[in-house]
Amino acid sequence: MARKTAWKRALLGCTVLLAVSLLANADLVDQDNLNVESNQPNLGVEKFNDYTKAHEKIENVTQGFMSFFRPAPSVTPAASSSTTTKESEESQEPTKAPTKRHRDPTVAKAIELLQLAGIEYENDDALWTLANIHFHGQYKAKRDLSQAFDMYATLADRSGNASAQQMVGFMYSTGLGNVVQRDEAKAMLYTTFAARGNNTAAELTLGYKYMLGIGAKKSCQDSVIYYKRAADKAYADFMSGPPLGRTMPPIKIRLTDGEGGTYGAGASGPGDPSPNVIASDIKDFIEFHRYIADGDNPQARAAQSQLGSLYYTGNAGPRTTIPRDYKEAARFLRMVTDAFFNGKTNIAEAKEQRPKEVEDAGIAAALLGKMYWRGEGFEVDELQALNWFEKGASVDNPTALNALGTMYMMGAAGLPVDHETAIKYFKAAADLKHQDAQVNMGLIYLDNPKHHLLAFKNFHDAAQFQNFQAVYHLGEMYFYGYGVSKKCDEAARYFKYVAERGDWGDTLFPDSYDAYQAGDLEYAAIGYLQAAERGFEVGQSNFAYILDRELPTSHYLASLTSPSRTALVAISDSALVSLGTPSRLLEMALVYWTRSANLGDVDARVKMGDYYFAGIGTEVDYKKATACYEVAAEVENSAMAMWNLGWMHENGIGVAKDYEVAKRWYDRSLATNQGALLPVSLSLLKLNVRYIWSYLTGGETGSESGSFWSINGKSGSSDSTPDLSSGNSPKSREKQTGDGRDPDGISQNEIEKWKNQRKAAAGLDGELDESDPFQHRQRDLDEDYLEEDDLLETIVIVLLCLAVGYLMYIRQFRFANQGQQQNQNQDQNQNQNNHQNPGPVVEGLPGDPHAPGRYAYFAAGG
Repeated sequence: MARKTAWKRALLGCTVLLAVSLLANADLVDQDNLNVESNQPNLGVEKFNDYTKAHEKIENVTQGFMSFFRPAPSVTPAASSSTTTKESEESQEPTKAPTKRHRDPTVAKAIELLQLAGIEYENDDALWTLANIHFHGQYKAKRDLSQAFDMYATLADRSGNASAQQMVGFMYSTGLGNVVQRDEAKAMLYTTFAARGNNTAAELTLGYKYMLGIGAKKSCQDSVIYYKRAADKAYADFMSGPPLGRTMPPIKIRLTDGEGGTYGAGASGPGDPSPNVIASDIKDFIEFHRYIADGDNPQARAAQSQLGSLYYTGNAGPRTTIPRDYKEAARFLRMVTDAFFNGKTNIAEAKEQRPKEVEDAGIAAALLGKMYWRGEGFEVDELQALNWFEKGASVDNPTALNALGTMYMMGAAGLPVDHETAIKYFKAAADLKHQDAQVNMGLIYLDNPKHHLLAFKNFHDAAQFQNFQAVYHLGEMYFYGYGVSKKCDEAARYFKYVAERGDWGDTLFPDSYDAYQAGDLEYAAIGYLQAAERGFEVGQSNFAYILDRELPTSHYLASLTSPSRTALVAISDSALVSLGTPSRLLEMALVYWTRSANLGDVDARVKMGDYYFAGIGTEVDYKKATACYEVAAEVENSAMAMWNLGWMHENGIGVAKDYEVAKRWYDRSLATNQGALLPVSLSLLKLNVRYIWSYLTGGETGSESGSFWSINGKSGSSDSTPDLSSGNSPKSREKQTGDGRDPDGISQNEIEKWKNQRKAAAGLDGELDESDPFQHRQRDLDEDYLEEDDLLETIVIVLLCLAVGYLMYIRQFRFANQGQQQNQNQDQNQNQNNHQNPGPVVEGLPGDPHAPGRYAYFAAGG
């Protein structure tokens, strides 16, 4: 019997290995067609190529976590997870999943073998691999969400696999593909068990849902626990890297950044969009700086330093990605250091006369030292690193000073452990506002309870620039109450940032972006939806953006969104049709715009208003649309929202018609975004005409304060800005009801809640910091607003302008006729001269009305 059991186990191992080898072979046969599929997210489990190592498979087979054989009919396997439900036993147990024939016989054979190992012999790794193939559509296999769910559920209930439990919870939470009905209770149940199994994705999901009360009662205490567990793992990953910590993962790319924002360039985001918001092509930047770097002057040194830094860090942007290239980085950095540290430079004199050149040399020396110490582009050489750090420190480079302090603290490069010298270097670098040095000083102060306030100050200063370590330690201080009172919400926000930023082992975002760039919208949407469920604001925004662009919504949104929006397509042709019904997908778009807005995305808040206004994914609700625009305008300073409010007040949609309030919103929109001159000017022109007509005919104009014609130099002052959410518009003060609602039913508590959520998400501290360049801040608004301009005088001025314009038109028409008559006379004279003196005609001579370059017909009077 033992011999028979061993034989069956060996046969099972060979079956799994054969399936994996077939998949690997199929992957190599058509590699060019698998650029997207071969980079699928692994969700924390080894990818297929890991299975090619025979010893790993044999170990998995022989560990004996469960029986590898189908139990006898009389034997009922014990449930290994309390998440098993009657429904899953009846509908999710794929006892004999049918083998679907695939156009690639190699892949079909591999899937058949995986089914044999995973289902017949209950091998967890084989079943997990098969579920991922169906979920992601890997290896040219067709995506089958129903099969994937059944296999995830079977694996979750059979062995308590945390990754499978997390996926089951995800599908219950979203109802993806209409495979199962959305059930937040089951979603929370499976996700909770996955988090207990140390699954990071589940911990992030629970932290986010408890923070905002999604699918469960809002609980900061539960949220901070899950976020802290994920943050602890991220911080441990950071510290496990080379000296000075691991290099941070690339920033998550927001899909709208490549198009100037959700509403296009100049119309998106808060405040006045800078011309630099749309970054130029990085390749042009590199080509230009390479051209300058060929010289031998301070400008060339600056270009060499910038190129060296760029190649060292790499660049991941919405248009072009520049991978890290340590060889090129070292080449440009050595150009800078060889020119400065040549033994001839008087450093003291250079500091006074050529500070920029000194700064570039210090940056280059510090980066070279870092590369030698960490083994980036060079073999690890602590002595060379020490040499370069000392050169950088000689010109007061803060990175070099901090690195020297770290070396003395660790006793690296043969240096003695000397805490006093280390602190001296840390303090010198911290005085130069170096964030890592401030963290090191904070850690030193943290060891002494008497100095916890100093530790907090150093961490706080570094956290203003999103320093990873500083944010983590601030979270711990708020969590444990070191030097400050315990604040659960602050700690949760800090830990959330750390857990999301330090996701080295997760390829969800880069894989989704690559799929989006390759045109695989279905894969990209699923990936961003997974990130959205984990609380990533960029994932929520990107998922909603894909749905908004791809699905036919309405002519209103088609004209309102960015110019590059794809043409409206039939829903049956959409790549996203397999993810849900059209109505369900539009509802999801609104849900995730809302979640993104509550985490701080200004354009997402305006999108919410658009959806409520047009009835997309919900019923038409002008009151909610108005509330969304008010929050976006008053709290988040969106010029687009201000214009929308002006239009709604002008037309009396969702609010009482009031031309005065409409004009003030238009004025404030222009004051906020000078790029909106044309649309706002046209809107104001139309509004003025409508006001004059209504005034003369006795129609409704709204306010009767007489301030419509006031000269507004800088709109948006405290006097001119209508505070609609507080009930301070000219008519809302009279109509305000006693229960905090206006007659349209807008809940002021709801608006205040949105305002507070936006303020809390504005920065890590929950408040706007004027010194933080990364936070969106409202513009300073002029307090002056001149009132009481005479209406009759304004009408007279308008009439005079019209009269002058008419006279100018008559003058232009008159002189144009005179010019034509003069030209005809000249032509007749010229013809007579030609008959008398025939010869070659030379064009362009003075006096020739048809000569190239003449502009007689374009100037008034000829």
